Amino acid sequence: MSDAPEFRDLVGEDLPPDERARLERVHEMLIEAGPPPELPPELEEPPDGRGAVRELEPTGLPRRRVGAALALAAAIALIAFLGGYLVGYKHTSNSFESVRTVALRNSQAQAVVRFGARDANGNTPMLVKVEGLKKLPARDYYVLYMTKDGKPVVVCGSFNVRGPQSTTLRFPVAYDPSNFDGLELERWDHNDRKAVPVVSAQIS
Repeated sequence: MSDAPEFRDLVGEDLPPDERARLERVHEMLIEAGPPPELPPELEEPPDGRGAVRELEPTGLPRRRVGAALALAAAIALIAFLGGYLVGYKHTSNSFESVRTVALRNSQAQAVVRFGARDANGNTPMLVKVEGLKKLPARDYYVLYMTKDGKPVVVCGSFNVRGPQSTTLRFPVAYDPSNFDGLELERWDHNDRKAVPVVSAQIS
């Protein structure tokens, strides 16, 4: 049995599909490469009392050891790249700057919707965090709407979850949210062909 960590345990659940696919390929390369080779005995020697490393003997490494050293360097570089990329991505994903936040809560579920500033193209970014939602049957899904006069008017986005744990989503919308007065999360029931309200809130 392999002791390699599961990919989802390393990166979490909030990666966009394209980033998840890219990092999963790198993860698979690391697993296929296996553990780095052991250090040659010469490199395991501790420094002497004067802080200097004992001169290696012989001065030239055999080809086999040169190859092992190159493989070790490549593995370290790949691990450093993957770790640095993940840290950078996590920092970016946590740096969402919101201009308005709306909380939707009831006994079934809760959602926090954060709106960012409209970009140069006229799109408004949304960061949505949901909790307490159950996993739905195949062909059912959740839909987040903007509402006006208490009625769903336009779609923010649709999604699924794996269970009640926290799930973070990003939606860009092409309209100005200030033209609406609320948000409503609904569940689309494919068998009954109808939308079932889950939780809603007014935009203050």
